[in-house]
Amino acid sequence: MENTTESRETFAASNPTPQGQDGSSLNAAFDVDAFVHASGDGFGNTAPLRSDTGAIDMDAISQVAHVTQGAGKLTRKEKKHAKREMKRRKKEAKKAEKEAKKTYSSIKSQLKDRDKELSDKMADARKKRDSAKDVVNYIGYNKMYQDGICEVEEGMFSSSIAFDDTSYHSVRDEQQKAMFSAITRLYDQFGADTLVQMSVINTPLLKEEVGHRKFFDPERQANDAARNDAQVFNNILNDKVKEGVSNIRRNRYLTYSVTADTAEDAARQLSRIEVESSRILNSIGSKAHLMNGTQRLSVIHSLLNPYKPFLFDYQRDISAKRLQTTKDCIAPTQIDFRPDGHYNDCVKLDNGVYAQVLVMKKFGSELSDRALADMADLPIPMAITWYVQPMDKSKAINYVRTRSAWIDKEIIEEQRSAVNKGYDYSILPQELKYSKEETEDVLDHLQNKNQRLYVFTGLVYTYAESKEALDTQVLRIISTARQNSIELDTYDYRQRQGLNSILPLGHNHVEISRMFTTAQVSILVPFATQELDDAGGNFYGQNKHSRNLVVCNRKKLTSPMGFVCGKTGSGKGMFTKTEMTGTIFSNPTDEIYVIDRAGEYTAIAERYGGSTYHFGVGTGTHLNPFDTVSVEHMTRNEQIAFKVDAMLAQAGASAAEAGSNFSEVDQSLVQRCTELAFQKAAERGDNLPPTLQDFYDAANEQPEEQAQVIALRYERFVKGSMNFFNHQSNVDFNTRIVDFNLKDLPDSMLVFALINVCEAVRNRMYFNAKRNVRTWLYVEEMQSMFAYPTVLNYFSRFSNEGRKFGLLLTGISQNATAMLANEAARNIVLNADFLMLLKQSPFDRMKWAELLNLSEQEEECIDESAEPGDGLLIAGNARVPIRGKFPSGNVLYDLFSTNPNETKKTGLGGKKDAKPVI
Repeated sequence: MENTTESRETFAASNPTPQGQDGSSLNAAFDVDAFVHASGDGFGNTAPLRSDTGAIDMDAISQVAHVTQGAGKLTRKEKKHAKREMKRRKKEAKKAEKEAKKTYSSIKSQLKDRDKELSDKMADARKKRDSAKDVVNYIGYNKMYQDGICEVEEGMFSSSIAFDDTSYHSVRDEQQKAMFSAITRLYDQFGADTLVQMSVINTPLLKEEVGHRKFFDPERQANDAARNDAQVFNNILNDKVKEGVSNIRRNRYLTYSVTADTAEDAARQLSRIEVESSRILNSIGSKAHLMNGTQRLSVIHSLLNPYKPFLFDYQRDISAKRLQTTKDCIAPTQIDFRPDGHYNDCVKLDNGVYAQVLVMKKFGSELSDRALADMADLPIPMAITWYVQPMDKSKAINYVRTRSAWIDKEIIEEQRSAVNKGYDYSILPQELKYSKEETEDVLDHLQNKNQRLYVFTGLVYTYAESKEALDTQVLRIISTARQNSIELDTYDYRQRQGLNSILPLGHNHVEISRMFTTAQVSILVPFATQELDDAGGNFYGQNKHSRNLVVCNRKKLTSPMGFVCGKTGSGKGMFTKTEMTGTIFSNPTDEIYVIDRAGEYTAIAERYGGSTYHFGVGTGTHLNPFDTVSVEHMTRNEQIAFKVDAMLAQAGASAAEAGSNFSEVDQSLVQRCTELAFQKAAERGDNLPPTLQDFYDAANEQPEEQAQVIALRYERFVKGSMNFFNHQSNVDFNTRIVDFNLKDLPDSMLVFALINVCEAVRNRMYFNAKRNVRTWLYVEEMQSMFAYPTVLNYFSRFSNEGRKFGLLLTGISQNATAMLANEAARNIVLNADFLMLLKQSPFDRMKWAELLNLSEQEEECIDESAEPGDGLLIAGNARVPIRGKFPSGNVLYDLFSTNPNETKKTGLGGKKDAKPVI
């Protein structure tokens, strides 16, 4: 109590209150702020009586006042006055706090307000675009930056990813399920603040390209025959372009938009989405890449200006001097939304092109993953696009529950009506019953199956050069859609909104939508028929489904090594010669080497200025297996190490042919004799590499008995009529096409000759790599290289090394079973990124199906029903069914064909002086 009195007295001394004669306060107002500032807590503590926020703590004031009153120094009147004053002040403080709460906005409220403000801005922007009087202001975006980020509206930015087609519809069921799962992950990664647009666009080739494309330049060819044949090849391919849908290019785009204050802020969000989306698409074999501004403008231009070339460059066309925007560069001169004065379901673009937007209104209960593919496969210029706006999981569940409650209400009303009318109340209208079941199913998917809900809008856009042609196309599209349970309808009087929405900008102007779950959205698979059309590639036939040209650039593959396999008469020779000739015409600096077992490539080599070397008795052709020409830049030890590998492979094959084992002792002896052969050559001092004679002599000089056996095996290659590998080489590698004709070589020497030729080509490969020249090697009877372990080891190292030095190796075989006899051989095949499988025997087909996990549809491409030239091409991740029929009646067909039943009309016969024939 002493402390209390002291505290109170201190307060009174520091705040003297004037009093009247009756002792009452002369200041009727009690100074609460002064009281709070000077007062302690009544227990000797003098901390100010305010809360952390600065508001007056009225409870603390009451407590101090109570203690103060207990001291007995104030009159009763003063006490009452103080209590009233504190009540008033407390009431004002509460009122102030209440007002503060009203003015404070929570984060959720701020976000809600901001979204509403942004939504209002976008709604206003859409209205302005819909009522725009000129084309430039109508096109639905503000700015397109050079890096590909587009400001669609103020506060809304988008980016686009282009991705390749896949063989989704021809792979096995388990692979399809894995790819479908990846598509669901692709959609589920997007947040509720992201709008996603998927587009599949069929763009026709420009008129000047159809039938006039230059695949090969005749003027760059080496001789008159090549110039003539290059033009013939151009004509053949241009005729094929006109077949089927070869004049249509199909592309797929994923466009996503986010809200942000500036483009820099949006770039960070868009980059994260791009990385994850590209990763998912690449995982299913669909190569994806982010589009820059020029690429995005090119797509928009193709939709607004059909059949017109796109000529645009940021540096040239967008500058302060030009005073124009990107929209000025891509906008058509006019868009007539009421063409011919009375049409309201289409628009008219430049050059009299009619265009129409259709909207997806209804969907069947069961959608097929073929739905979009069947539409996109039509040989019609079109753009299929759909928007999905993800919903928050909690909002989605509440939305479905609300819908379910409304349906329950309708059911109750229906049942009450039935009871009143004397009907069986358990009988419900089918539509109401179906709606109830569907709603319950959707709720189950959201709550128990990790599904999400999306707001979906689907559109189809097509165009033609006349209204009649447009109507025909639209009817065909609608008919195909109906076959897949999709109901398309015209979008009368609203083509303005539809046309802006089909542009891959990530902004939906169409108000027709419905709700889809993740599974329902994902079933709209954006993949159709996988195409292969690489720039700078070779022609390999036509896609069996679309009839598009199949053009593949093997140089772009991770491992360009390849195999061509098929039974006799399946078209292996025709396929290989087509690729070889295309390489000769399109790559004038590449060098081509052929190990020709049947002598069927001689005519090509000699017709196009190459050389042919026949190996056999009395031919005078020599090839030294120890030749080191073109590898002089390597150290001597490196040169010897490579030759040791080749000699081990040859010796091992010879031992296996004789039915003997090739032991480690034998391997050591071969290595020793190889090194001694190089030593003997060095001692001669003539700067020439060793020959087989040096190796043979070194083997005979060794004390081991096995060495004599090895020497005896090599004796047939050193002495007698088969000694053409026991001389210095007289083969000239300075012609870019070299055919090693082994037709007259006995089977017992085949493997030995194959390895020697591979060694010669390997030397040339090193030389070419220094000059940045690619080396092509075709090896017939490839199964012979896989028959023996030592040869297989050599070939494995040879192929792996060749990939690093620009070698494109192609093995040709008619017996898959022999080639895939062991695991090492299978691994070599699996590491090759290029496989052409033609007609196979039943047993070989089974082996390929097991090794490559072929689906039933893919197996059908190589079964007994396949026509010559038809098959399955596997190039990297692409699997394309091939129609390989080459047109007859021209010089190239006569050059390629090996069918003994056909009489050659040109009489080329492989002669150098053969005249060009068209």
